[in-house]
Amino acid sequence: MTSCEIRKRFLDFFAGHGHTVVRSSPLIPEGDPTLLFTSAGMVQFKPYYLGLKTGMKRAASCQKSLRTTDIDNVGRTIRHLTFFEMLGNFSFGDYFKAESIKWGWDFLIKEMGLPAERFYPSIYGGGVAPRDEEARKIWESVLPGNLRSHIVELGDGDNFWAMGDTGPSGPCSEIYWDRGEKYSHPGCKGAGCSCDRYIEVWNHVFTQFDKQPGGVFNPLPKKNIDTGMGLERLAFIVEGKETPFDTTLFYPIVETASKLLKVGYGSSPEAVSALRIISEHLRASVFLLAEGVIPSNEGRGYVLRRLIRRAARYGRIMGAKDLFLHRLAPAVHTIFRDVYPEIISAEKQIKDALKFEEQGFIETLENGEKFLADLFGKHPRGIPGAEAFKLYETYGFPLELTRELALKKNIPLDEEGFNRARRSAQETAKANWKDSGEQNAFIFQKAEEKFPATVFLGYETVEAQAEIIGLLDKAGEIAAALEPGTEGWAALDRTPFYAESGGQVGDLGLLMAGDAIAAEVLDTQKPVEKVFFHHVKAVEKLKTGDRIKAVVSGLRYRTACNHTAVHVINAALRKIFGAGTRQAGSIVTPEKFRFDYTIAKAPSKEELAKVEAIAAAAILEDYAVFKMERALADAEKFGAVTLLGEKYKDPARFVLINKGGWDDALNRCSLELCGGTHIDRLGELMLVKILKDSSVSRGVRRIEGVAGPAAVDYLKSLSEIAGKVSQRLSVSPDELANRVEQLLDNIKELKTRREQAPQATDSAGSAKVIDLPNGAKLVTAGNAGFEMQALRSFSDSLRKSYPDAVLFLYSENKGKLSYIVAVSPEFKGRDFSAAEVVKKISGILNGSGGGRKDFAQGGGPAPADLDRFKTGIIDIIKSAIG
Repeated sequence: MTSCEIRKRFLDFFAGHGHTVVRSSPLIPEGDPTLLFTSAGMVQFKPYYLGLKTGMKRAASCQKSLRTTDIDNVGRTIRHLTFFEMLGNFSFGDYFKAESIKWGWDFLIKEMGLPAERFYPSIYGGGVAPRDEEARKIWESVLPGNLRSHIVELGDGDNFWAMGDTGPSGPCSEIYWDRGEKYSHPGCKGAGCSCDRYIEVWNHVFTQFDKQPGGVFNPLPKKNIDTGMGLERLAFIVEGKETPFDTTLFYPIVETASKLLKVGYGSSPEAVSALRIISEHLRASVFLLAEGVIPSNEGRGYVLRRLIRRAARYGRIMGAKDLFLHRLAPAVHTIFRDVYPEIISAEKQIKDALKFEEQGFIETLENGEKFLADLFGKHPRGIPGAEAFKLYETYGFPLELTRELALKKNIPLDEEGFNRARRSAQETAKANWKDSGEQNAFIFQKAEEKFPATVFLGYETVEAQAEIIGLLDKAGEIAAALEPGTEGWAALDRTPFYAESGGQVGDLGLLMAGDAIAAEVLDTQKPVEKVFFHHVKAVEKLKTGDRIKAVVSGLRYRTACNHTAVHVINAALRKIFGAGTRQAGSIVTPEKFRFDYTIAKAPSKEELAKVEAIAAAAILEDYAVFKMERALADAEKFGAVTLLGEKYKDPARFVLINKGGWDDALNRCSLELCGGTHIDRLGELMLVKILKDSSVSRGVRRIEGVAGPAAVDYLKSLSEIAGKVSQRLSVSPDELANRVEQLLDNIKELKTRREQAPQATDSAGSAKVIDLPNGAKLVTAGNAGFEMQALRSFSDSLRKSYPDAVLFLYSENKGKLSYIVAVSPEFKGRDFSAAEVVKKISGILNGSGGGRKDFAQGGGPAPADLDRFKTGIIDIIKSAIG
């Protein structure tokens, strides 16, 4: 029996017992920003467990799941996986322990045909809550008499589940599989031991308590069932294999990798571990890439990057010289093509991303090895753990490689310090994720169930009469009214306000009561599914049942312009760089747009200019923007641009930009599936201007720009700035560029001169100091080749060094002599005038000069006998002092 058959038979079995079979939700949790990934089958059923949804009593699913805590253990044990499929059956206040246990046993023994004597069920033996006598009696009634001794009792750590310190909780019953005596070890505790003999197969959670502060467990009015069984574990048991990696869920990848790397799977323990890591991480990476996750240095992208790079690293250990991960992707597609078609439709993007990221990792290894060599030089007695973690976090350089290279040089590695640094980073990341500013959707769940779906009118109008069907206070609790000046959320029966989604911000505006403003709308959200919630600040008292007029702000039009511009930019990028360039995120506001896109290299200025030129040409053509709901199948038929991992409704909303409409849909500027608001013709954009292109992460760049009224405002601000600068520089705006060039040349020249100033300072040691009759000093110094600016800097330096002195500094350059006479701040000769002395010197040289009493400069032809000239100047200065 293959994994595909096992999966199908599980779902069919529970469908036969009245369960609704629910398709797997995405790995990226929907409506729950508190989770990084979907980690269990019950995640998509949270609203039912919390009593916020009531439309289903029992369900069964095979859920794609991913857990990040086990990454470093993958390959070391047969238990740990990152990506796995969780089979589960769920009851929401319907059946309870008796049915769950009996059906679970029947499925394993009768449906799967497994030997009953190999199973060991556990029950909760008591601890924080009473012993689960009920579960024990049920198991005793289900098991054959000779197997009742197989029932084991475990404590709080193994067999009790709680949502938190308070709230829903209950005992568990876990079913273990005995792999046999050959996996036994001295001191084995039996079922519940952490060894590899007894493997947890299926956990049944009986949510029956409401835990109160102080440890009191009150019974829940409606008891729930939540079970979870890893398909990978069940498969290796049913298929009769030693480990999950030998099953139809893994072995095609292991086998392909073995052939590609020319390493036998069982040739060594290292080869076994490496091939398991490669196959496991590749599976996880393929599914994440298919959902649109892009390798990066934060959040989900960082997990994906770690998975790809760890797989690539073990390929290198096994001797891989070339990029190989993308060549293994077809093996994953073969395993899952009939179950998860989304990985097939994204096949090219998956291969391209694997190839690109692996290439980046090779470059990372080279950089990391250089950094590590520096660490060896700085820390010959031991590598600090924090430095090793920095290498790991910054370059993705694996700890095991750092350890390996350090051992070769007999340099210790502080692994405890590494683990401390990693834990600290993980705690920071968790805190950042939880505090990311996203609204927790669950505060709206209760209202979502109580209120009818909002009718959205925003594609046709920006004003509509509506009724307030519900109010929430700022904390999300249902309220009868909102007093003037308070903020909260209003749900309307119908609305023209667009709720934030697809990167487009929610609409702002007003709720009007007749001619009076009843409330300001500060934002619009649709946090769950069907109800639009308007973040309002009440001006007048708002009450449920009030009739109002909803009026969207004029900012909507500016947002629509920027959103349509994003489609034009996307089309232009794909035209220049190819269809492999795809959207990686966007934000559209009234002020500007931001568009992230995948690309292997930074675009040149010329290429970005081409993007603007393509946009300008489309605007000049004044293409029409057609918005229409059509069958989702038309997306593939017409080759519409879609987002990886995005779930589209059927029918879906298409946005086509061309001249001929749908009759000529293949001849177009752009075609995308999009639920946002758009303008009617490209001529309304007037201009699309790229303001900035920057790097987000390796392989992802970000364009920021403006279009329509926002572009006009941008040009207007530029014009105002140009006017002010022109006025300041006393030139007309059209001469501004030339004037700036002149100023830049002047600055460059001044910098060149300033660079000589330190040389003058260095010459201070060659200065000659003469004592004067009044107790002051005469300081003379010459520096060949100095220009006057350098002499002035030299003078400033010497005046600080000699606070009571007269300075005579000179420089001969190309037959000319430049000179300075200056006095220090504390010089006592009040009748001395530097300007008079320079005047006399200039007369001797037939030169020119002048200045102030404390500072003067001059120049003229250099004298033939410079030493005799200096002697004469010294006499002049002494005479001037008197």
